[in-house]
Amino acid sequence: MPSGVILTLGEGSVGQLGLGDEVMTRKKPAVVPDISQEEIKKIKAGGMHTVCLTNTNKIYTFGCNDEFALGRPTDDDDSEYSPKLVLGPVTQNQVVHLTAGDSHTCVLTETGRVFVWGSFRDSRGRLGMMKPKEAKTPTELTTIKEPVIDVASGNDHVAMATASGQVLTMGCSEQGQIGRVSRYFNDRGGRRTIVYLLVPTKICIHKVRGFKKPKIIKVFCSAYATWVVSTDGHIFGFGLNNYKQLGFEDGVNRHMPEHVDQFSDIGCVQIAGGQHHTLLLDKHGSVYSLGRGEYGRLGHGTDITQADEPIKINTLQNITSISASSAVSFALDKDGKAWGWGLGTNLQLTTGTEDDVWTPTQLTGRNLETRKILEIGSGGQHTVILAQDQP
Repeated sequence: MPSGVILTLGEGSVGQLGLGDEVMTRKKPAVVPDISQEEIKKIKAGGMHTVCLTNTNKIYTFGCNDEFALGRPTDDDDSEYSPKLVLGPVTQNQVVHLTAGDSHTCVLTETGRVFVWGSFRDSRGRLGMMKPKEAKTPTELTTIKEPVIDVASGNDHVAMATASGQVLTMGCSEQGQIGRVSRYFNDRGGRRTIVYLLVPTKICIHKVRGFKKPKIIKVFCSAYATWVVSTDGHIFGFGLNNYKQLGFEDGVNRHMPEHVDQFSDIGCVQIAGGQHHTLLLDKHGSVYSLGRGEYGRLGHGTDITQADEPIKINTLQNITSISASSAVSFALDKDGKAWGWGLGTNLQLTTGTEDDVWTPTQLTGRNLETRKILEIGSGGQHTVILAQDQP
């Protein structure tokens, strides 16, 4: 797998940039110095923390640790502001995938084991992780009885696809994002209590007429929603839909999985979303967006501030991956060039200003001039870039 160096920009008041306790903001991408000699192969940006994985299976974290999202002690005054190693049994397993939410982190190993740390939250405060208590260090989800093949994180929930094609979810259920709690029992699980939300549990996905029972192979999450993809290419969604971002034009949240016709018709290979908008990537390298368009997050210019169905962003071609967070969006092409658009307030888009960006604009900076971008992680107020030196 290609590897490179990690660069950060945006707001860094709690250490999520990894540039030390004297750098609170960064307008242009800066190399994280403490791990500049490491070969980084995976990155992920959480709400206010950053996670990265090296070619030698080391996991580094930095940023806010109030809910233990870093998975390590931060007793030293500056240990949140610089990359430090996560230790414990998780490092004895070959990690293949990282995810991160507002206050939690999750990793998947090559043998299908899942480790989590941190805590979920809801509108009433801390929920916990696996039980009504935070996980301060990496802890395996031992109740899962078969290998997991894919995992994704929302702000405060996790979705997993298993080798047999099942989907397991855990976390906050308030907007329907775990797909197995009726809206009448959303208040911390109702009679079943918080534990029902925190233990990974299978959801029920009904088959599409004329097809066999769906076998799920991919999961995607936005802040408050989840989509799952079957081997037949069918996409099912559940969660927040107040701006039609889930893919249903009625604007009603879905608390149980439902087939998303317009996403399935596009043939999505990747889905990414923020709080109120969604990006879709098809097999031809085209990108579509829908949902709320305020601040430019849809990428269609100032004329479109709401999209009830996916609209193609015609300026983007040959795109290989997409990412998004609250009100910003990113796309990466096959040549290692990247584009960003959306809210400018947090300086996440490399423009150097706080102006909103209404159409895709190429990411720039002195530290990107001789580097090919491999991956982009979009956090709550910061951006993380994995880039490879070019001759």
